[in-house]
Amino acid sequence: MNKCTWILLLLLLWSTRLFAQNFNPNKVKNSLVKVIVSINNRESNSLTGFLWKTPDQIVTSLHGMSPTGEIRILYSGQAWRKARIKKILQKADLVLLELLPGQPALPAGMVPINAFHPEKVPIGTDVFALGYNGGATGSSSRQMKKGYVDPETLAELIPKKDLDALKRIGFPALDLNIFYLEGSLLPGFSGAPVFDAQSRLIGIGDGGLEKGASNVSWIIPATYLPELENSSISALPAGFENLTQLFSATARIEVNAPEIEENTRVSDQFLESSYSKMDDLPVEAIGFEFYATKNRSLIEMMDTSDDPENIQKLADEFSLDINIQLDYENMRFDIYEDINNGVVLAIPEGRALQFNPAEEAFQVSNFDGNDMQLYFYGMQSDFSQTDFEELLVLMGEIINQNFAFRYGMSGFTIDEEYSTWDEFEGGRKIAWILSLGNEYLMGQDGLQYGFYVYMTLLMTEEKTFMAIATIPVPVEMLTLAMTYGLDCNNPGMYAGYCTYFNQVFKTFAAAHLINFAY
Repeated sequence: MNKCTWILLLLLLWSTRLFAQNFNPNKVKNSLVKVIVSINNRESNSLTGFLWKTPDQIVTSLHGMSPTGEIRILYSGQAWRKARIKKILQKADLVLLELLPGQPALPAGMVPINAFHPEKVPIGTDVFALGYNGGATGSSSRQMKKGYVDPETLAELIPKKDLDALKRIGFPALDLNIFYLEGSLLPGFSGAPVFDAQSRLIGIGDGGLEKGASNVSWIIPATYLPELENSSISALPAGFENLTQLFSATARIEVNAPEIEENTRVSDQFLESSYSKMDDLPVEAIGFEFYATKNRSLIEMMDTSDDPENIQKLADEFSLDINIQLDYENMRFDIYEDINNGVVLAIPEGRALQFNPAEEAFQVSNFDGNDMQLYFYGMQSDFSQTDFEELLVLMGEIINQNFAFRYGMSGFTIDEEYSTWDEFEGGRKIAWILSLGNEYLMGQDGLQYGFYVYMTLLMTEEKTFMAIATIPVPVEMLTLAMTYGLDCNNPGMYAGYCTYFNQVFKTFAAAHLINFAY
């Protein structure tokens, strides 16, 4: 898609740029520590913590602890110290750690946090989490917004399957007062201190429960800290070992050394994320900064998604109408999260996300020499006065004109069965539009292709983001499948056809699954 298309759309909207607040991480970075809790001989949970009132006391998330694991604290990226549980506040998923006695002095310059801001955070306020992403030994900040949910408790936010699991385990408390976030916490940000624009502590990072490709995240208000300090409980609750897997804001890493030395500076290779892409550099351009955070199957995402209908509809059409049986169990996606605007992308496993300067868009690599492409466009602006339905009509016209010109077609027809829009809590609007070219295309391989364009458009009052997938489908392959059937669980001589139709389905699903973290 040519960049002029997106520019044309933006010129038709009256918008004002939004500017970030003045949070200064340098004011609080010396209060931050990395917390490593061993799970077995190779793997550990990686969390963030912060010094509370004294340098030898650390607050972090209870769900990252282990009944048998050893707790180590990394100070300033250079000094390891062993710790133990001092107090827990089970209902709020908080733990207060203390260093074991008899260890060397801590590095100079560590500054504990001594107070918090007790007032309620207004809706729409920028908040800033400071933490350690995955196996990284350097900290980074994560900007989000205070969202709206009423009542503001866990029971209102959590997907049903996780709600049932938390009921069985017994904590965190489902009636717990929390701060709901627009945006998701990165893996490793469990226990991260969260600040307002004046660098005042307002809460502790928690959550990361999954909804589709996205996450539901919240923070524990800092007003629970006095209750944690006054707790008389230090033992982990029963059923604790079943909890950690629910929280994606806790990163699972591999420790690549037999022993952590107390005064050894940590090398970049020392801690390795169990998800290999988590250690990759971010894909950064035009105000977006995408980090690979996890890998999920299509089935896992559909089980927790708000809107799996179109994906299920296409699967039914493949199976019942076209007579193609795909291997959905093995379709996997790498999840990328944007730390600036809260956009979440699902990229087919084995493909790479990159920025295409010519299109001024993010693009998924395609090494197969066909026109199956996946582009992402977005921006931050004031969209509070934008009529979403009018925008959809405009986008339909732009797609028709732009792709008809590019591929020499008379136009596109929108498939009403797959084209709809919905509005979710917090003002999130999502639309899906499927268009089919009015004529077949003749490929360089001599085959005729039906040409589809599938678009997902996201919008809130402050930002919009769009995925566009171009999907050519060979008529000959469709005819063969409809006549004889195609079982891609046992493809035999038609393995090439199955590879192509798997790519068709994954490209469609990737375009559909984009979302804003919430």
